[in-house]
Amino acid sequence: MMTKEKLSSLRTLRREITRTKQRIANLKRQYGERSLAVVKTCEALENYLAIAHAEEAEIIGYISSIEDAQTRELFMLRYYDCVSSWQRIAFMAGEHDESYVRRKHDAYLKKNGGL
Repeated sequence: MMTKEKLSSLRTLRREITRTKQRIANLKRQYGERSLAVVKTCEALENYLAIAHAEEAEIIGYISSIEDAQTRELFMLRYYDCVSSWQRIAFMAGEHDESYVRRKHDAYLKKNGGL
């Protein structure tokens, strides 16, 4: 079951993925693969990265499985594109009323057990 909290974690996951990639690159650039400790640290970070990618894929997969195109776009704007303002989402979706898109979002989650 996908919850609003899990969907909201996509923003954090995407930041985590970016920073973890940077950490791995920095380690390799700074130390190369000269020591076993650095190699093990990189492997641990790559495992951590794989877990974050899997969680990200699960959330994106859930969003992409939404049949209604408008609802799917609302979810992509809110969670993937990190648009936090319902008014901005309404404008981007071609609507004028922020409460319409928020209600549509919440109704979908409620119907599918996420609220």
